[in-house]
Amino acid sequence: MFVLLRFLMILLLLTTLSGPAFAQLFDRNGQCRAGQFQCGTRCCSGGQRCSFDGHCIPLGGTYCGGGRTCGPFERCVAGGTRCAPAGANRCTTRADCPGGSICNARRECERITPDFDPNTAIEGLPTLCDDGVTCGAGSSCLPGGGCTRPGWFLCEETDSQCRPGFKCSEHQGCVPIKAVDCGYGKWCKPGEQCLPEGGCEKLPEGSDP
Repeated sequence: MFVLLRFLMILLLLTTLSGPAFAQLFDRNGQCRAGQFQCGTRCCSGGQRCSFDGHCIPLGGTYCGGGRTCGPFERCVAGGTRCAPAGANRCTTRADCPGGSICNARRECERITPDFDPNTAIEGLPTLCDDGVTCGAGSSCLPGGGCTRPGWFLCEETDSQCRPGFKCSEHQGCVPIKAVDCGYGKWCKPGEQCLPEGGCEKLPEGSDP
């Protein structure tokens, strides 16, 4: 069985190397054609660049990784899976913008202004952050840049933002103040306990909440 699989693998490799795709890249001696240069297992044309992992990058393009490239007036977004117009604040759709913002009619990312509740807002003056951004009264600077929403607060241990009436959840996220925290933003009602596999169950009679 092993010998048969090995034979099939060799046959597949030979078929691939002799196919049209291979012929487009290499000449009959297995060398890149004139005017091309070798980049990993590929041949790149003049004017192209070779990426660190052996992919050809078009002239003026930006390499996003994994063989994906954006055009001369674009940038990589969403972990290199999509392209957006060049410029840190430029966008085509909302997916090009960071969380809490939209892509407006000017093709710019614009932060969504949350409902402002003066009863929960923190009194004070605007704050100048280390990255040069000014956060308005009732908000604070975030470690990675930007501001918290007015009236919201930052969980220092998890970097989660919680709104009024919530508390920091263990590891990540927020839960209602009176809820039983199960971690990672999951919670149970008062008088219940968290189950290891997820979910909640009522506390046994006579046990402390």
